[in-house]
Amino acid sequence: MIIHNRVYDLRPLLGNHPGGDEILTSKAGTDCTKEFEVFEHSEKARVRRDQELLVGDLLPAEHLDWDAEAKAEVASGVDQGSDLARYIRYKAFDAMIVSATVYIYRTSHHMKPLSMLTYSRALRHLHLLMAVGIFGALGTAQAASFSEGQNKRKLLILHKQLGIGMLVGLFVRALARLRSGIPPRFPGNKLVQMIETQSLRFFYLLMLALPLTGMASEYYLKWASSESPEDDKKNDQAAQSAISLHKSLGKFFQYAWLPFHLGYTTLYHASKGRGVIRKVSPFI
Repeated sequence: MIIHNRVYDLRPLLGNHPGGDEILTSKAGTDCTKEFEVFEHSEKARVRRDQELLVGDLLPAEHLDWDAEAKAEVASGVDQGSDLARYIRYKAFDAMIVSATVYIYRTSHHMKPLSMLTYSRALRHLHLLMAVGIFGALGTAQAASFSEGQNKRKLLILHKQLGIGMLVGLFVRALARLRSGIPPRFPGNKLVQMIETQSLRFFYLLMLALPLTGMASEYYLKWASSESPEDDKKNDQAAQSAISLHKSLGKFFQYAWLPFHLGYTTLYHASKGRGVIRKVSPFI
């Protein structure tokens, strides 16, 4: 792999790279300068790269041109779009902040349940916000897996922000449930009720574990103390373990828990003629 006109043998990283082996093998034999810079490798990663993995420099005649424009784009993290496009994006972002503030303020003033069988308005709105955040986090992760370079970096940053938002939302939701109370369950088979209860508990566990494993990977990559090459390797292995667990939990959540939860909620209760949508929807 070529980085800044230097050739590196990355085979020692196989099995230990926090980003996984696929990202290394898919770029083998190519110039990955831009990709390396886009993902903001730490200083210790750069030192280790030059100390342990460097094979040699390319001859001047073989130098690849990683031009100044690409460097500026990576350094700034800003698209090279028009001033008008940037202005529109900034104003749209301002509008989103104002809308979210008003939305949260109005929601916080409706804590009383609408009836004995429905959640409070606050919990209804929190349910909607968390659903949007969850699908947003899943969508950005999927999109990032099919993207490269600056687009991939931006999608991963958004994915991280949504994950942190969901972690905060989890605690807000728990507090709101304690304040407003929980409506009684629909009557039914004891086994079905137990499955429903355990499913919701597992949801809270996943919503706690997913952002924490992602944050753990970031911690070991960038901030964990390192005083020797052995510490670096341990931190890299810990980061890889954390991100591998994060990905596994994410796949389980996306392909197992979420379809089960939505399918169970929609099909089972609807088949019994129960207003499950009325119980959680903020628009009714």
